[in-house]
Amino acid sequence: MSSYRFNPGQQFIWQGKRYEVKRVVAPEQRVNLECLENGILLLADMSALIQEFFTGNLWFVERNAGSIDKPSADLDLSSYPEEDVEIARWRLQTIQPILDLPPDQQTEKTVIEQVEKIRSSFPTGTSRKLSQVVSRTTLYRWLKIYRLSGNDVRSLLPQCDERGGIGKSRLIPEVDNLVQAVLKEYYLRAEPIGIDDLVALIAARIEEENRLRSKDHHLVVPSRTTIFRRMEALDIQEKMTAQHGHRTTARQFRQANQMAYPDRPYERVEIDHTRCDVVVIDERDSLPLGRPTLTYCLDLATRYPLGFYLGFEPPSYFTVMECLHHAICAKEDVREKYGAEHDWQAFGIPGTLVVDNGKEFIGQDLSDACAQLGIVLQQCPVMSPEFKAGVERHFGTLNSGIFHTLPGTTFSNIFDRGEYDSTQKACISLNELEKALTIFLVDIYAERRHRGLKGVPARRWERSWTGDFIPRLPPSRDELMILLGKVEWRVLHPYGVELESLRYNAPGLGELRERLQGEKVKLKYHPGDLSRIYIFDPFEKCYHELPSLSPEYTQGLSLWKHRLIRRTASQEKEAVDLASLGKARRKIQEMVDRARTRKKTATRSKVARWDGKKPNDSQPQPPKTDANLSQPTDPNLLSGLGTEFFEFDYDLPPRRHDE
Repeated sequence: MSSYRFNPGQQFIWQGKRYEVKRVVAPEQRVNLECLENGILLLADMSALIQEFFTGNLWFVERNAGSIDKPSADLDLSSYPEEDVEIARWRLQTIQPILDLPPDQQTEKTVIEQVEKIRSSFPTGTSRKLSQVVSRTTLYRWLKIYRLSGNDVRSLLPQCDERGGIGKSRLIPEVDNLVQAVLKEYYLRAEPIGIDDLVALIAARIEEENRLRSKDHHLVVPSRTTIFRRMEALDIQEKMTAQHGHRTTARQFRQANQMAYPDRPYERVEIDHTRCDVVVIDERDSLPLGRPTLTYCLDLATRYPLGFYLGFEPPSYFTVMECLHHAICAKEDVREKYGAEHDWQAFGIPGTLVVDNGKEFIGQDLSDACAQLGIVLQQCPVMSPEFKAGVERHFGTLNSGIFHTLPGTTFSNIFDRGEYDSTQKACISLNELEKALTIFLVDIYAERRHRGLKGVPARRWERSWTGDFIPRLPPSRDELMILLGKVEWRVLHPYGVELESLRYNAPGLGELRERLQGEKVKLKYHPGDLSRIYIFDPFEKCYHELPSLSPEYTQGLSLWKHRLIRRTASQEKEAVDLASLGKARRKIQEMVDRARTRKKTATRSKVARWDGKKPNDSQPQPPKTDANLSQPTDPNLLSGLGTEFFEFDYDLPPRRHDE
């Protein structure tokens, strides 16, 4: 389970003791608790329990969990066979229409209608798709286990280890590959073809293959039923596209009706990026840096702001992860940190996250992280911003409400700007812009009447707490960062793990390495901080933190910055080691220092990205190096701090083996 609430019956560990929620007093937001060790009853404020959760002093447990130790992370989707993951996704897609209905409409009639709808999509005379038997009892079972798991897609994974291998292919790889090749060549096309013709084509292809084999190694033609199941296992959209074209498929799967707005907070959350219509300056020399990028989350039911990330990083998985982390975590320090007049009340896991088709939103890392947190990741059609009109319209509100009112604004277009010189008028730093944006969201936007909402977002959010709404939370604060991390696979060596030519190690990994026997192990890491990674132990079902063996070099080091340093170092030395990386970092830092004196904002915005510090963070110091590294930079090493020097992202070509 990856999401929990303070609902009656929920158990958690607090101050070293196990407690169970007996009753929730909704108006006062208090919780009646029972200590299961001594039977003492107490009344606690939910806000205090939430604060204890985000400080790491409280974590949720299952009823049958015997240990009070902090729970380890469950297996994520990347740890299961791909065919099992596809079945779980298909099952979630099957029950999703029922889950989308209000509770009073989730009746036996709707379940039966969904069963008939699914069966009608199959060819006449069959009601099976691979091993997935669709019936009323089956749908009820899937709905039950999905809800009990806190909307975790992993609960829908087939328990093949308990069923004797049912649902797994029994064809040898050679035959399976031939079957798939024939299906793609003859079935996935506009001209229709029958099952008998496909069986004959597959038999002919296998006969041709057997001519090249000895009699003892002849391949056997699969049965007609097996081939039919392979046909049904193909993606339905892929089949429709091949047979009817892209436009017909888009019309078939596109919902063009007016959207019904949700009633509960976090039911539908929209996220997107935009470049701020204001130029910010460097705090050190007051020269303009350029326009930062804003990644923003908005709750559609209440129009209440959930979280954001502001910086010079281009839209990427890093900015999305930072924004989601800010939206999920409690933000109780806005009064002290920013001087706001009101609290920022938003926290919790969204139910549905609406995204567009940017490459940072369509990667498997974000998809699996959302699935494990019980978040439905909804992608809008290409070039269809109306499907997330809430956040698109809110960007206009931010422009007119704050960005266009600040010195250095670029306005919305050149006609509004006229002769206004944005770079000359700029006087707001990135820290000050984040403070102004926070105050605007919490004290102005959330506290004034919203025309479309016909109410005040903050009041609508507060009223939701008087009902049965309780935000979902992850099992622990530490696991949240792990679930949002990027995934890589590496071999565990005696010296640890190597990622991007950096080594990570920790005591006690010898036993795990021996048990793995050279198999690759999954690891997760934060693209904005390479000082540590997390390695997954498939035997103990937990993650281990591995610090970098070069702490001075990786302190405050992002993946983009490290790849830029490696690229520079490889230009003068084939075998890149830590010393050459330190030298390259020193040379780039010298170029950055010189580039700060330039007034060209395109260059200075890339300098700000190199600095890579979040607001209120201390500026990282250059690594310690030898005296001979302080020599002037070779002018032939790099042609200046131009655009081509900084245009690197997290998807660079793979490094060579000799690097």
